[in-house]
Amino acid sequence: MARGEWDGPWIIAHRGASAVAPENTAAAIRAAGRAGADMVEVDVQPTREGRLVVFHDDRLERTSTGRGRVAAHTYAALARLDVGGWFAPRFRGERILTVSRALRLTRPRAVLNLELKRTHAPRRVLARLMRDLPLRPSRVLVSSCDPRLLRPWPARGVPTALISRRRPQQALRRALRLRCRAWHPHHRDVTASLVRRAHAGGLRVHAWTVDDARGARRLWRLGVDGIFTNDPGRLRRPHRIARRHG
Repeated sequence: MARGEWDGPWIIAHRGASAVAPENTAAAIRAAGRAGADMVEVDVQPTREGRLVVFHDDRLERTSTGRGRVAAHTYAALARLDVGGWFAPRFRGERILTVSRALRLTRPRAVLNLELKRTHAPRRVLARLMRDLPLRPSRVLVSSCDPRLLRPWPARGVPTALISRRRPQQALRRALRLRCRAWHPHHRDVTASLVRRAHAGGLRVHAWTVDDARGARRLWRLGVDGIFTNDPGRLRRPHRIARRHG
């Protein structure tokens, strides 16, 4: 995986710069690029016909003008929805992205983290992503809470990451068995000993999700390699996180 210019932990834009623009939209990805994020994370799930779109929730109501489950709609229907107006009037007209569009919007020096949401049709999702995405391992990281969605990628040279929400020691062991490149624990689950164990197994540790400098400094002292944040501009400014050895 590539990275940006600065020497601190990677700053990972959670759903894009979702504190300043509507999550998982072109506006959020562009804002992450302007903030200098090293990685941009977006959520991926299938439409009714199996196309892959960038959207977080299983249902449309919270962040769009649509109703019902994402998987119950065709891409043509989803593409007509507004996904920006809920955040602020100036973002009206933002549309649901395809994965390939999200990759094109991500700045060349940054990595696009594709979080594959849990699905009842994992084989269809994987087949579509493998067929449609111009996979360049230096540009993408495929992550998921669902181990089924991670197993095929290491053999193709594509880096993967297991996301964990509980039982960090068990999750770390699973990430190692899956031959992941990274482990994504909740920030409260991160300890120095777990970070050392992950590094000994060749895993990067990217902790989620922190928006304050104090929390980011704690994670850096523990040795994490990346920090998910909704506000990459805030954490990316050099004065917000003190140098580890400074």
